[in-house]
Amino acid sequence: MFALVLFVCYLDGGCEDIVVDIYDTEQQCLFYMDEQRIRQGGCYPIEDFVDGFWQPAQQYSDF
Repeated sequence: MFALVLFVCYLDGGCEDIVVDIYDTEQQCLFYMDEQRIRQGGCYPIEDFVDGFWQPAQQYSDF
């Protein structure tokens, strides 16, 4: 299972990871990411959230 995650970074420097939805396959997740036009985000395995191996949005922000 994969989570569609939206990265939101604020002007004050703080960032958040917002889970938009959960999908059975990575292909479904990528399809809906494109359909919803999410550019600052990605599809990640749910195990990363559960096991605590999640990397915060700051590492993925491009600004």
